[in-house]
Amino acid sequence: MKFIYDNIMYAELNTKSDYCQECGFDGEILIDENMEWYCPNCGNRNHDTMNVARRTCGYIGSNFWNKGRTQEIKERVVHLDNKDMED
Repeated sequence: MKFIYDNIMYAELNTKSDYCQECGFDGEILIDENMEWYCPNCGNRNHDTMNVARRTCGYIGSNFWNKGRTQEIKERVVHLDNKDMED
């Protein structure tokens, strides 16, 4: 964060803080091979009982997306993990 503050005029941070209203799971709601969202804890697939937020087209959205956008979200690469944060 300090590097961004000192060196970059604009940066985006993407977090995965989803929530399943069925079981109380708080983490990352996943996407299966058919581009369907599901809770990894209880298997819930009901969009009405899941809160999912992802950055799409520059904005954080909290709705569910079409198959093409969902595939793009699924194929994203994480460039930083918790291990990198410890160094």
